[in-house]
Amino acid sequence: MKTIGWMKVAMMCLASTFVFTACDDDDNKFAAPAAVQEAFNQQYGEGTRVEWERERNGYLVAEFRKDGKDYDAWYTNEGQWVMTEIDHGKRLNNLPQAVQDGFNNSAYASWTVDDIDEIQRPDYTEVYKIEVEMKGQQDMDLYFDVNGTLFREVADAGDDRNEGMLPSQMPSAIQSFIDERYPNARIVDFDQEHGYYEVDVISDNQSIDILFDSNYGWVSTSTDCGRNIPDVVRNAINANYSGKRIDDCDFVETAKGERYYLVDLDDYDRDVRVSEDGQVLN
Repeated sequence: MKTIGWMKVAMMCLASTFVFTACDDDDNKFAAPAAVQEAFNQQYGEGTRVEWERERNGYLVAEFRKDGKDYDAWYTNEGQWVMTEIDHGKRLNNLPQAVQDGFNNSAYASWTVDDIDEIQRPDYTEVYKIEVEMKGQQDMDLYFDVNGTLFREVADAGDDRNEGMLPSQMPSAIQSFIDERYPNARIVDFDQEHGYYEVDVISDNQSIDILFDSNYGWVSTSTDCGRNIPDVVRNAINANYSGKRIDDCDFVETAKGERYYLVDLDDYDRDVRVSEDGQVLN
């Protein structure tokens, strides 16, 4: 009889666990406020299987299906749209050709694609985050702009919701600098790290990385050469690093008046600086 009694108690506890779990799940789903729902309907009214969640940072997130893909759309409580993530699964061929080429020409081309997110934000151009893995290596998150430029590569930190990509308020001094130097620029990303501000933009179809100090003073600008490597750079590399392949090349300008090409070589432990007249500076 004691055995049967304990079995009944165990079954009741198990049932209670399911009930409480179900309640927890239900509590996480709710009807969005009218202003948020209206903003969502205007933007994604054709979305199906819509469910709302409230994130710990206060944003409201609509999870839904559209065009055969999973979407997450982020809003403030007032109905202001701040970000949308589109899950492309592992389908690299879903991405713009420039992004496919950028990945296939990167040092990670032989790695396995684990997941791809397209990230859209107001006043920013699209970003493509490709999560890759390789046996025996740390999983990596690769961030490409629409030109196919790899502007950030970081160890995967499990940020599956991409909260780190929520747009930040850019200081007015930095915004003024960009408006003056690159009036038609499209912002790719803005980040603050180790006391510096970094802004990635696309201007005149070039991917540009601009660095500022903690007082918003300009430090340097790196313009990606893409796959149009200048002959002066190729000749310098061939003459000094025979057999090495150029992975990436940027033209760098600094506040100190320096101007040079920064070259990343395949299977080489440091970047190489090449002057505008073809002299290796390292």
